[in-house]
Amino acid sequence: MLPWTRKIKFSKVTFVVFSILVVFLFFGFSSQNVLAQTDTSTLGTNIIDQNIALSGTDIRVVIVRIINTVLGLLGIIAVSLIVYAGFIIMTSGGDEGKVASGKKMIINAVIGLAVILSAFAIVKFITNNMFGYGFNKGNESTGQGQKFNYFEGSGFLGTIVRDHYPFVNQKDVARNTAVIVTFNIPIEPASVAVNTNNNCWNSDFSGPTTTCQSDNGDIVNPYYGDCIFDDNNQMLCDTLNTSSVKIDLTSKVRNVDSVANSGVAASAVFSYEAVKDYTGVDEGKFEVYTVVFRPVDYLGSSTENEDYTVKLLGGINKQKIRGVTQNQSIFPPGKSYMWDFQTGTNLDLSPPHVVSVSPANGGQESKDIIIQIDFDEAIDPTTVQGDLNSSLDGFDNILLNTTNTLDGIDRVVTGTWKISNGYKTVEFFPPDICGQNSCGDNKYCLPVVCSGDDNCLQNFYALIHTATSTGNPDAPFQAVPFSGVYDTAMNGLSTNNDDILNKPTVHGKIIDDSERIPDNYNWAFQIENRIDNQAPYIESITPPIEGEEIKGDADVLIIFSKRLSFSTIHGVGIEEYPSGVCVDAGVTSSACSIDDTPLPHLDVATFAKNSGVGSNVKTTLNITHREFGPNYLDLFYFPNVTSTLKDKNQNCFYPGYGPASSIDDSAHNSGKCIVNYDSAGNLTSTNNCVDVTNTNNSQDTGCVYFDTTSTADISSCLEELKSKSTYPNSYNNHGTGS
Repeated sequence: MLPWTRKIKFSKVTFVVFSILVVFLFFGFSSQNVLAQTDTSTLGTNIIDQNIALSGTDIRVVIVRIINTVLGLLGIIAVSLIVYAGFIIMTSGGDEGKVASGKKMIINAVIGLAVILSAFAIVKFITNNMFGYGFNKGNESTGQGQKFNYFEGSGFLGTIVRDHYPFVNQKDVARNTAVIVTFNIPIEPASVAVNTNNNCWNSDFSGPTTTCQSDNGDIVNPYYGDCIFDDNNQMLCDTLNTSSVKIDLTSKVRNVDSVANSGVAASAVFSYEAVKDYTGVDEGKFEVYTVVFRPVDYLGSSTENEDYTVKLLGGINKQKIRGVTQNQSIFPPGKSYMWDFQTGTNLDLSPPHVVSVSPANGGQESKDIIIQIDFDEAIDPTTVQGDLNSSLDGFDNILLNTTNTLDGIDRVVTGTWKISNGYKTVEFFPPDICGQNSCGDNKYCLPVVCSGDDNCLQNFYALIHTATSTGNPDAPFQAVPFSGVYDTAMNGLSTNNDDILNKPTVHGKIIDDSERIPDNYNWAFQIENRIDNQAPYIESITPPIEGEEIKGDADVLIIFSKRLSFSTIHGVGIEEYPSGVCVDAGVTSSACSIDDTPLPHLDVATFAKNSGVGSNVKTTLNITHREFGPNYLDLFYFPNVTSTLKDKNQNCFYPGYGPASSIDDSAHNSGKCIVNYDSAGNLTSTNNCVDVTNTNNSQDTGCVYFDTTSTADISSCLEELKSKSTYPNSYNNHGTGS
């Protein structure tokens, strides 16, 4: 028997000792510096060493864990005592003293167990309601959950904010990640960054310089969003303007009463893009759409998942026009854009890889092809976006050469590399106009020179430069900033994962044979002297057309007939009918169901992937969305695709085709629409397809494919679908909220 288990008493002395122990744990632990990370520059490139194992967890979380462990241990002891007491009774052999002792032990153990469970409940209540920390598992959020999974303010996603990284509600984000935002309209750099470096544009506006003029103490033509090296070879970057962009723990950003919501310190680096229709005004020669924010310190904790929020505020302004500051926010008055993500406990030490290229290595394509590179993870835009020209200066991270068929001389192919598709796809756009597509936009073609042979082939070569290694043995792929291509965690590109990052000397814009080694990526293809005019169309949609009883979290997949240009995928979304049901607070109607809970708008973001091999590669759009039919409502949903979408040959989706009916199989896949073209790109036949202009009763799903810029067409189609004769399960037929 364990006599001490029966003699313990909760006296005043015990209470005092326990109180002193709790106070010691709280103040003792809180006085320790548990966060030990070394910042080497304002860019946020940390030295990765043994310090990464140390914790930055809140002391209250540590105390909760200790209490949980102690209560759990006491619970095990109490259960063990009950088992032991039962053993004594069973082996008493009729000895009434042993039986009485066993019963008494069971009673005391049960009382103790009840006290332990009560203490556990009290601790959980206090930590949840006073401290905001719960007993969640390590892979779950410790913040307040939302009733609906939606994008707050994301009516702007696709109109003002085109893309960002990390994605909405992304989990297990690496702690050494950068935060990236791409806008649909050019922004004023001064509203997002602080010119910490005191740099300015040089006289020809081709880049930054440290030799600047001043006007009453202010730098003339300041240059924002760059980095420099000081005399100690220390990199110093312009810093984030935290009054316009806040990146911090969700508990700080979303707590409007918090005084500690200034946001984390970060650098701000811009990806400048040349204005395509530049008219000669120097200050309008370049525009900023994409900004990379790299926190100075690692986000999160090495032992605890943590919730973060990024908030884009009204202080972000539209770009100057003709040198005149607009002071006009990109957002409507009082509006902002905000999204959440969750960091994991690890750093990203793995390199990115190229998963596919188009044209493929050894492949043949028409000269209106958009060259595409797909990576397996998000890439830092500042390393892959830029203009190629014949000069030896400027962008050279991704090179494109061609051999002229007339003289056999290798030449630089000029054009622009742009990133899209969640920062995982880079596309090349040449500058030479070679015709128009069906929607009246110019087509741009690669240079193919033929002499008396209209069907000639010309050789092209491409090469991606990886970044230079920092030489850190604990992070073999850690890259020197701006030395080549790397991911959002600054890991250089790799082709073989051999724990060695190779970066040969760059010889200029003409690809040298010495550069075709790991970890650079290179491939070759041929371009035909022809143009592809076959318009893309929708082959199938999931959930199926006219599908019923669709789950609220069902994937919405739109499969196209061809590979798309990812930079044109915006404006794709879902129409909800009736729209705005119970959206505004205070609205009361039967459509709000049992609790009259206001619902958020149906906000969407579009993600895409390629599938297939060779020339049969197709693109699938995955439209993420808020819960379908929230609050048990019966609502209609119409996926729509605008005419802005183009394929890899710059052909517009509109006019296009889509499936006219569904095949109700076990996988709930729609029937495929098949369109046949002749060699000249002319339509010859269709099968199971509906024309974009068809709204008659026999083919009522045609409005799914309408150009959403035509409000009359959408309204006409919705009215058609609402009618009882067209659709037996119509909204009006069932009544509001059925």
